[in-house]
Amino acid sequence: MPKRRMITASFMSICLVLSAAFVYVFSEPLSVKYSQAGESIRVSKPRWVVPSASLPANLELRAANNNVSIAMHGGRLFLAWRNSPFHFASADTRIYVVSSTDMGKSWDYEHVIYTESDLREPYLVSFRGRLILTCFEAGTNPLAFEPKRMLRTIRTGFQDWTPVESWGEEGEVPWAYQSFEDRLYLTTYRGNHYALEPGNVEVRFYVSDDGLNFRPVGDETPVVYKGGVSEVGFAFDPEGNLWGVTRNEDGDATGFGSHVVFAPADNLSAWEFPQKSCPYKYDSPRMFSHGDKVYLIARRDPCAPYDLGNYCLPFALQKIINLVSYSLRPKRTALYRIDKQQRKVVWICDLPGASDTAFASIIKIRPSSFLVANYTSPLCYKNVPWIFGQISPAGTKIYFLELTFAE
Repeated sequence: MPKRRMITASFMSICLVLSAAFVYVFSEPLSVKYSQAGESIRVSKPRWVVPSASLPANLELRAANNNVSIAMHGGRLFLAWRNSPFHFASADTRIYVVSSTDMGKSWDYEHVIYTESDLREPYLVSFRGRLILTCFEAGTNPLAFEPKRMLRTIRTGFQDWTPVESWGEEGEVPWAYQSFEDRLYLTTYRGNHYALEPGNVEVRFYVSDDGLNFRPVGDETPVVYKGGVSEVGFAFDPEGNLWGVTRNEDGDATGFGSHVVFAPADNLSAWEFPQKSCPYKYDSPRMFSHGDKVYLIARRDPCAPYDLGNYCLPFALQKIINLVSYSLRPKRTALYRIDKQQRKVVWICDLPGASDTAFASIIKIRPSSFLVANYTSPLCYKNVPWIFGQISPAGTKIYFLELTFAE
């Protein structure tokens, strides 16, 4: 063989080997069944929804698609999500809503919220015959977290929604809803999130009989915690006890990371917190129950705990180091179970997710099956730091998958 051809063949062989290595290292495994942590769960392959050809043609999609919510209402599957040029705050942000009569094979346009300001945390709630969409409006500075007001609109018919209205207190952020025994429960937070001093954020817990008028679960105040916690996912077990997972990002006397929270059915406003935070942080915690078990879907850091144990340093410096280090590490989306005996989070398996990922929405579609919507950077970004995924021009996409539990 001539020398030039040998060099060309060798070069092509090296390229093939490197390509195979790239696929092996960066591709997301698509295992369909997990039998670990005492669970037997089948996970379907992801079905990409946003962007896709099945969406209405009149949607003007920017690169970032995240903060997703799904709900079944009136025989239709509804999908709402944040669409923006990138992950961070932008005046060009919109909340889009579409609906489907065939579980997402095709979609009809429903609604859009646009206020010339940033919009986040859309949540679709089907309760007592109403479909309610809530979110919150923030500022436009991409380097600041500036919640202004909670917003909501109610569907009155096909492509017909009430004008967007403000509700709640100024600066309050709605996070998670759960319906239980014909009541709707809600966690919100309000306060100086991301300040350098010890956390001064209020976590609030409300209940409603109609999905519109909320009151404190306790007798006097909705505040169940004050400190470094913001987002709190929660769910109820069959006995009516509450289980929650907090995101203790700003830190408190227990450290940084997360808490597993418990409240007894006969006193749901009496939240019990551990004396020390778990050092791992579960961003965007969403929880659900199946049988007598409680599950969590949230962001996972595969490299290190959030709390790096810098206790000899001033508190503000501890917080900065934790947050910056966390931002420079890759991320996953994962399914967890709550160990109710030890009150800790147990990892079950990773779900599709890489870099900028994890804001799940979960609904039950069959007795042992759940539909999950989530967003992620391209799955080839598996080892790309979180912050790079947030600003990448490749943006983020939304997928559906099904979780099916063994009978």
